[in-house]
Amino acid sequence: MFATERVRLRPPTPDDAPNLFRLKNDPELHLITDGEPFLPRHVGQLRAFLERQVIEPPDGQSPVLLLAETVADGTFLGRGVLWGINTFNGYGHLGIALVPEARGQGYGTEVIQLLCRYGFRNRNLRRLELETLASNTAMRRTAEACGFTHEGTQREREYDGDGFADFVLYGLLRRDWKP
Repeated sequence: MFATERVRLRPPTPDDAPNLFRLKNDPELHLITDGEPFLPRHVGQLRAFLERQVIEPPDGQSPVLLLAETVADGTFLGRGVLWGINTFNGYGHLGIALVPEARGQGYGTEVIQLLCRYGFRNRNLRRLELETLASNTAMRRTAEACGFTHEGTQREREYDGDGFADFVLYGLLRRDWKP
């Protein structure tokens, strides 16, 4: 669907449920990628969700979940998502989650770049936003490497497992995007 030399994004299929389950059922990853309480799930619940997506495709406002894999051999890397899409005002939010063995190798930067391409070129958005815990230095470096500007910090906004932590917002305008 969308690819660099190393990374491809594609819609997940029901057969991807076990790989996506690795991310969804990781309580520590959940603390930095989701603002909701962690609820353990069964892989069958994720498979049923993916099966519904095949039958009932999402509308233009629904989150767009894309699986990230290597181009070379299809090794599962993680997922990227465009969510909070507001077509009237022309913005959306980006998020990623990578499996531990894929972190620190530049894959996150490539996934964010591909999501930006999708959001700006294929969804005609004028602004993309990315939020993360202030302590998530890897995501902050990735955002900055992709051209995002730090636009603010909200103090003690998100629970991080130990207490309430600062939350940072990054933004990228289409006119500042360098494909």
